Amino acid sequence: MRVLLVGSGGREHALALKLAEGPTPVELFAAPGSDALKALGTCLPLPADDLGGLQAWCRAERPDLVVVGPEAPLVAGLGDVLSDLGIPVFGHGAATARLEGSKDFAKAFMVRHGIPCAASVTVRDLAEGEALIRSWPHPYPVVLKADGLAAGKGVVLAPDEASALATLREFLAGAFGEASRTVVLEEALVGMELSQHVLVDATPGRSAYALLPACQDHKRIFEGDRGPNTGGMGAFGPIPFLGPEDLAVLERDLVAPTVRGLQADGLEGRGVLFLGVMWTVSGPKLLEYNVRFGDPETQVLMQLLDEDLAPLLLAVAEHRFEGRALHLRPGCAITVVLAAEDYPMGARKGVPIELGLPDCTVIHAGTRRAEGRWLTNGGRVLNLAARAPDRAEARARIEAGLPQIAWPGMQVRRDIGLRALEHLRAGRGVRDPW
Repeated sequence: MRVLLVGSGGREHALALKLAEGPTPVELFAAPGSDALKALGTCLPLPADDLGGLQAWCRAERPDLVVVGPEAPLVAGLGDVLSDLGIPVFGHGAATARLEGSKDFAKAFMVRHGIPCAASVTVRDLAEGEALIRSWPHPYPVVLKADGLAAGKGVVLAPDEASALATLREFLAGAFGEASRTVVLEEALVGMELSQHVLVDATPGRSAYALLPACQDHKRIFEGDRGPNTGGMGAFGPIPFLGPEDLAVLERDLVAPTVRGLQADGLEGRGVLFLGVMWTVSGPKLLEYNVRFGDPETQVLMQLLDEDLAPLLLAVAEHRFEGRALHLRPGCAITVVLAAEDYPMGARKGVPIELGLPDCTVIHAGTRRAEGRWLTNGGRVLNLAARAPDRAEARARIEAGLPQIAWPGMQVRRDIGLRALEHLRAGRGVRDPW
């Protein structure tokens, strides 16, 4: 099968490794790819947002499947452009991708279809927004979200009125261009946050979906959940205290209404939806939709998934997915991100990496190869991923592998999954204080 993978980061490297290990032979192309992806296939000099270039290549080469990794090309309509050529695309069209591309659109979708979520209001006018903040009826902090895509930086948890007003002014003044000229003010939810990925094959006439294991991401740069937010410093899954009855509630209250909502609104689903969930004292509530695989959650999910990935994604893309339970490997998987110096405010690039042979899966997120050496080339540089019978052993495998990798200024959190492990050992569940 000839597969074009759009993207270049850790998520795409994890997907490529999974495609390569399956029984279906895959001839892989990546756009733009990376030096790490060159070892698995052919990299094309086409940026992920070059819709015209990707369309021309696909028209000439006719791949059997296109898998779109990042959200921006989906929001821009890459899925539509390639589907119009008759090429199967695992990736939603622009209309469905608005669920991630517009926070206002997503909130209206949730409310319209009765999906539990935080109370919110959308503002475009500064005076109106300032008045709303000064009369905010919910306890602080208040969440301010740029409506459009902002590279993961468009969400601020303002601890007080002064911070909220300052953030609102920055956003509406164009801190993220047009993406922040509309702002969603949202009630802050309290509880345990989790990431739920769902394969979705939906048209107005039919639907099928399947839940992947729930994961938990670790956003802050420092151990103990301190410091600024990042794109994710590690993740683990499945969540040990999320029982079958909890998953049934999650599916009933959030997943199934989402799929029904797609059908009711005439929105096609042909990819993955990533539901950001906060499990509160009153049950799960939806924080946001993402219309692609999460990063670093994908690195965990590909360790756990026991499926031939290429035909699975093709079935979703061609609206042939059966909605069956997915085959999973037993145990737990953990991934830890190794980040560059200065991340997340910046990233020191070009630093030589000492890369040994850890007994873990090494996933390249932001590296390049020069003169026979790997160099840092992004904020999140590498991932170590491991699967084991339980969380403690998976953490131990990661810990044993970390000394095999080093460079000056390397940042890593060594507590990925530790809080959940302690929560489990204390006999607590998803409804208990986190």
